Amino acid sequence: MINDDYININKVAEAKGLKSNRSLRLEINKPESKYISRTVQVNGGTSYEILFSSLEPEVQQKLREFETKSTALVPLNHQTQVS
Repeated sequence: MINDDYININKVAEAKGLKSNRSLRLEINKPESKYISRTVQVNGGTSYEILFSSLEPEVQQKLREFETKSTALVPLNHQTQVS
């Protein structure tokens, strides 16, 4: 994960252990927000993404671990046997 990547607000909420992204949305909409964010169009509505490098270090680490787990699902030496 690169520091200038934007992360979906739902993934950030999950990494922080939140049940919803409401508190993150409230924080983002403050003029003095600690997060750098942008709005994105999704399925007829608007959502938010947060700049990875503006997140707390422990949240960044959790997001890196999530990414590692999701890419490690298929073994690299997996071979399909043909009958």
